[in-house]
Amino acid sequence: MKHFPSFVFLVIILVLAPSSRAALEKELGQALAYLRVTDSHDDAALTVDTIQRRPALVLDLRSLPVANGLAEAVQAALAKPPAPHAVRIVLINSTTAPALIAALTAALPSVITIGPRSPAIAPDIAVAVSDEDDRHAFAALADGTPLEKLISDAHNKLRYDEARLVQDHANGITPPDSLLPSDAEDDSVVTEPSEEKKNPEAKKKAAAAPVTDLVLERAVQLHRSLLALKKL
Repeated sequence: MKHFPSFVFLVIILVLAPSSRAALEKELGQALAYLRVTDSHDDAALTVDTIQRRPALVLDLRSLPVANGLAEAVQAALAKPPAPHAVRIVLINSTTAPALIAALTAALPSVITIGPRSPAIAPDIAVAVSDEDDRHAFAALADGTPLEKLISDAHNKLRYDEARLVQDHANGITPPDSLLPSDAEDDSVVTEPSEEKKNPEAKKKAAAAPVTDLVLERAVQLHRSLLALKKL
C-alpha cells in the first residue's frame, strides 16, 4: 500500500477543519441571538440575513478594523423597519472600523450601541471597562471560553439613565448626547490604590480570575430589562 506524503494529510485537515475566521453564532437565551462578525467580506451576507431574521440580536462588531463594504450593508439592513418590539444591540470598541461606527450613528430604529468607555468612541451605553480589558474579554471567546462563562446576570439593575434610554427606545426616540449613559466614576473622587497595586500577589490572583465580558454582559442585561418591562 502506498503512503501519501504527509503534506497531503495536512491539506486535507486544513480543508476539513472549521475556519477560525468564521463568524460566530450563539444563543444568549430568551430568544436573544448573538452574532460575532470576524471577516467583513465573508460574513457580510450572513450578517444582513441575521439582522433581518432575528428581532432580538446582539451584533458584535468589536475589533473589526476593516469595513470592506460591510458598513453600507449593515446600515441598510438596520435601516429597514424592524419587527414589532425589536431590539438590535451593537457592540463596538476603539478598534472597530471607523466606517462601521459612522454607519451606526445614523438614525436607525431599535438600535442601541454598547462599548467600553473610551475617547475613541461614543456608544449609547458606555461601560466602565478599559480598552485593554475589553479586548482581553473579547479574545477569551475565540480562545475557547464558553459564552455563558463570560457573562453573569448577577447585576441586572438598570442605571437611571439606561432606564430612560429603554423608555426612549420603546418610543422610537434617539437619545441626545446629554442623555447617553456612562458607568464612569467621577474623576474628582480620590480613591485609595487598589489591592493589585499595593500587593503583587493580589495582582496575580486577579489575573487568574475568570474573565467577564462586561460589554456583552451589559447587552444581555439590557435585553432582560426590556423583557421585564414588557417592551419586547
